[in-house]
Amino acid sequence: MSGLATTRRNPVEWVPTGDGARIAVKRKPAPGGTPVVFLHGLAVNADLWDLPTVQGPDFLYRSLASILHEAGYDIWLVNLRGHGAPRMHSTPAPGQSDWCVDHFILYDLPAVVARVHAATHHRPFVIGASMGAMTLAGYLQGARLIREDHGERIVADEALARERQAQLAACVFAEFPALLRWPASLYDERGRLSWRVLLRDWWRNDDNANFPFEMLSRSGLLLALLAAWGEVPVQWVKGNPQADPWYRRLPAPLADGAAKLERAAVQAMLRISGTFTGATHHRAEVLLHGRRYVLDHMKAGVLQQLTKCVRRGAFVSALGSADHVYSDYYHLVELPTLVVQGARDRIANAAMTRTAFFDRIRARDKQFVLDKDIAHGEIEAAPVACERLYPRILAWLNERDPQRPGPGTTA
Repeated sequence: MSGLATTRRNPVEWVPTGDGARIAVKRKPAPGGTPVVFLHGLAVNADLWDLPTVQGPDFLYRSLASILHEAGYDIWLVNLRGHGAPRMHSTPAPGQSDWCVDHFILYDLPAVVARVHAATHHRPFVIGASMGAMTLAGYLQGARLIREDHGERIVADEALARERQAQLAACVFAEFPALLRWPASLYDERGRLSWRVLLRDWWRNDDNANFPFEMLSRSGLLLALLAAWGEVPVQWVKGNPQADPWYRRLPAPLADGAAKLERAAVQAMLRISGTFTGATHHRAEVLLHGRRYVLDHMKAGVLQQLTKCVRRGAFVSALGSADHVYSDYYHLVELPTLVVQGARDRIANAAMTRTAFFDRIRARDKQFVLDKDIAHGEIEAAPVACERLYPRILAWLNERDPQRPGPGTTA
C-alpha cells in the first residue's frame, strides 16, 4: 500500500518499489489531463522542477511544472530514493545505506510509472534532467538485473524495452550526459594524464572540455573520502522551507543589508560553480528561495558510479559482477523523443549527446533542441529557460498529447 500526505497544498504519495524502497511523489493533479513525470538530477530533489514564481526587476521565473500544470497536464514530481528529506523523503530499501543510479533505473522509475498508470489510466510523458535523464535512458532500454551462477549483472532486455516504451506517450531528455565524455580530454585512451595539455590549456572553460571534472573523477583521495564518509552532506547550506531567514527579525535597514549581502554571496558561489557547469544565467533571487527546498545529499554510490562513467567515457553500471554499458544500447529507444541541450553545458556536452544518443536512437519522431547560450542546471532553474525553452517544450508535448485532438508527429 502507498501512503499519502500533503506538502505545499499538493498531495504526496509514497510508492513502494520491488526491493522495498518507498518513493515519494508529489502530484499537482489535473483531472483528465495527461500525466507528466519529472525526474531530477544530482544533489537536488523533485522541487527543483517546481520552484515558486520569482519576479525580479529584469526577469520572471516560472517553473516548467507550473506552466505544464496550467496547460492541463497532471504533474508527478519524483524524489529518487534517499532524496526529499524531511517533507517528502524517499526512503531506501530496509537495511540499505548506499545506492547508485542503477537503483533508480531498476526499481524507482518502474514503480512510479506503474503507479501513474494505475492512478490515471493514461500513458505519461517522462521528463528527466541530467542524472534523471540517465535514469530514463536506462529504463527505456529495458535494463533489468539477472542472476547467474557467478553473481548478478544488469542486461538490456529488448522485449522489456518495447513493453516499457509502449506504456509512455513520449519522453524529454534535458541536459543529458549521454557519455560523460568531452571532445578535448586531459587523458589518453589508457587513462594517462597529459601534462603538456594541462600546462597549455589549464584555463579552458568552454563546453568541449571539463578538466576539473575529469581530474576530480580520477582523484584517489576523492574516492577514498567518498568511501569513508558515505555521502557529501549539504544540510549545512540548506535552509528551512518552513521558516523565514534569520535576518528578517532584524530592523528593516539591517535586514535589507543582510539580504543584499546574502544575494551577493550566492551569486559569487554560482559563478564559482559555473567553472564546472558553464552556467552564467542563474539568478541568486531564484536559488536563494529554491535552495530551501531542493538541495539534497549526494550519496557515495551515486558519485562513485558517475566518476566511473567519466573514467570509462561511457554510461556504465555500478551493480553486478560485470559492467553493463548503458550507452551501448541507446538504439533501443523508439518512442517520440525530445532532446534539449545547452551549447555551453560543461557537464553534458551537446555534441557528444547528439552523436552518442540522438543520432543512434531508432525513434522516427525525434527532435534535438540546442540553445547556444544555456549551460548545465539552467534548463530547470534559470529565468532564461522560461523565455526560450519552456514554450518549445510545451508545444512539443501538446503536439503529441494523446488527450488532445489530432496530435501530430515531427520527424
